[in-house]
Amino acid sequence: MVSPFPTEIWLDIFKGLAEEGEYDTLERCRVVCREFEPMAREYLKSHIVFKSIEEVERIKVDASGASRMRRWGGPATVLIMGWPRGAIPHLATFASRLGGRWLSVDTLNIISAVWRARDLDADIVFRDLARFSSIDRLFLDHVAFPSILILGRLLCALPRLKSVNLTNVEFNQHPFETAAISRLRLLPNIQLEALSLNYWVINEEPSPSFVEFVDIVAAISNRVSIVPLDELTHGCLWSTVRSLQLCNIIFPSGATFARLLCALPALEDLDISGPCTFMKHDFDLRSVPPRPGLPALLAAVSLTTDGRQSDSRSVVDLVDFFITTGISSNLRSIMIELPPSLRVAREFDAALSRLLKHSAQSLHHLSLDSSLPWWISNDTDQWLHAEYSAASCLDVSENTCLNSLDLTVQVTPENISHLCAPVVEILSQVTSKHMSKIQVNFKSCYQPSTTLYVDLGKLMDGLRVLDTVLSKPIFDDLTDVVVHVGTLRGSDVGDEYSVHDLRLCLPTLDARGILGISLNDITIGIHREQGIHDWKGHAVERVDAQDAVVTNEGTSADADDVGRTNDATTGAIPHDDSDVALAVS
Repeated sequence: MVSPFPTEIWLDIFKGLAEEGEYDTLERCRVVCREFEPMAREYLKSHIVFKSIEEVERIKVDASGASRMRRWGGPATVLIMGWPRGAIPHLATFASRLGGRWLSVDTLNIISAVWRARDLDADIVFRDLARFSSIDRLFLDHVAFPSILILGRLLCALPRLKSVNLTNVEFNQHPFETAAISRLRLLPNIQLEALSLNYWVINEEPSPSFVEFVDIVAAISNRVSIVPLDELTHGCLWSTVRSLQLCNIIFPSGATFARLLCALPALEDLDISGPCTFMKHDFDLRSVPPRPGLPALLAAVSLTTDGRQSDSRSVVDLVDFFITTGISSNLRSIMIELPPSLRVAREFDAALSRLLKHSAQSLHHLSLDSSLPWWISNDTDQWLHAEYSAASCLDVSENTCLNSLDLTVQVTPENISHLCAPVVEILSQVTSKHMSKIQVNFKSCYQPSTTLYVDLGKLMDGLRVLDTVLSKPIFDDLTDVVVHVGTLRGSDVGDEYSVHDLRLCLPTLDARGILGISLNDITIGIHREQGIHDWKGHAVERVDAQDAVVTNEGTSADADDVGRTNDATTGAIPHDDSDVALAVS
C-alpha cells in the first residue's frame, strides 16, 4: 500500500490526522506497517501543550469502549498553560477526557496559572486526575492557589507521584488557617521522594507563600510520632522525601532553614543551587525543633551557585549550621561550584574549606567545579591574602576517607598557561589511602566578548606533572583516572591524533591500565558514563550525537519499538489483526 504513493502524500495524510486529533488512528497505523512507523511517529509527540478547552476537546476519544482497538498511550509530558489570563478550566477537561486513557504520561506541567474555584470543581478534578496512574513528576511554575490545602490535595490526587517542583508558587490566603493543618493531616499518604523549591524572581525579602509553606510543613511534621525511618509510611506528605533542592531561596533566618530540614526526616540529599540567603544571621542551635529532629540520613550536600553567588555571610551561616548541628561529620559526598578564577582565595572559599575539614572522617566523594559559564560576585565577598589560592584554601589533607575526586577547571585569562596547576595543588594535598577514582575536566570558556580555548600544548606540560603526582605511593590503589578536555567545537580528524598525544603525557598511569583520555567526542581507555561511580573500560571510540538512542519505557510506543527491533532482525513484521483491518479499511 505504501510504495505506490509518494512519501509526501502519506505525510500529508498523517499531518491531517494529527490536526484532527486522531492520535489513536496514528498509533494503529504506526504498529501495522514498518514503513508507516517513522512517518506516524513524527506526529505522535512526546509532549503536548494545552492552552484552552477547545484544544483538549480536539483530541478524538473512542467512546465505544472497544477493548480490541489499540489506543495511543499519550505523550510523556503534558503542559497545562494558563497564559495569558491565568485561568485553567482546561485542566478539568484534560483530566475528565483523557484520564485512564493516556497511560504513558509521566510528567504534568502547570505554568502561569491561577486556580479558581469557579473554573475548577476540586473534588471532580482530583478524582479524574487520580486515573493518571503513570504520572510521577509534577512541575508547578508561577501557579497561584487559593490555599496550601488545595496544593496538598493536588499532590495526593496523583497516586504514583515521586517528584514535585514548585517554582514561584503562591497562596492567596494569608496567613494560613490553623484548620488547614488538621485537614492536611487527613490527606492520603503518598510516597514522595524529591521536592524542589524555587523562586526565579528578584526578591529582597522572603516570599510570604514560601514562609507559609515552611511553617505548615514544620507544624505538621513536628507533631508526627517518632518512629524508625524504615517505618515512615504514615505521617505527612513529605515524610518520605529523600532529596531536597533549593534554588534562589531567601530564608527569614537560619532557624527557618533548620525547621524545614527537620520536617524531612528521611532526607538524604540536599542540593542548594543558586543563592541561598538568610535575612537574619548567626545560627542558634536552640532553634532546632526537638521533634523529629534533624534528618539522620543526610549524607550528600551540593552547593551549586549557577553563577549567582550567595552573599558570603549567608554561606558562612550555612557552613556554621552544618558544623554546629553535626551534619558535617556525617557527610559522605560534597559538590561545590567555585568562581572560575582559582587564583585568589575568597571568604566564600574559606567557609567551604571549614566544611571539608569538619567532614574529615566521613567524606568519601568530593566534586569541585570552577567551570561556571558566568559568575556574579557579591560585593560582600572579601578576598583573603593574595598569596593563598582558592585551590590551596580548599585543603583535603584531613579528609582521610576520600575515595573519589571530581575536579573541573575552566580556562580563564589568569590560568590559560597553567591550567593543571590547581589540580596538581589539590591532589598534592591528598593523604587518603583509599583513593580509587579521579576525574579531571578541562573546559574552554565561551563569553559574549571573548572565547578562551584550552591550549593543548601547555596542557600537556601540566599533564606530565600530574602523572608524576599520581605516581606517588598514596595513589597506589587507584583504579580509574579519567582526563577530559573540551574545546567548544565538534571533534575532527586532528582530535584523534591529539588524544593520543595527551595519552603519552601520562605514561605511568597508562602503563597501569587505569587511564582514560577524552578530547571532545574521542575517547581512549576508560571513561565515565553516568557518574563518578559508574566507570567502564572501552576501546577507542567516537560518539556521534545522531547515533544516540533514547528510550522511554513508560510509553507504549517505546515498548513496541523493542519488539520491532527484534523482529527487524528476523525479518518478521509485527501486527495485530484488528489494527490491520482498520488500516486496510
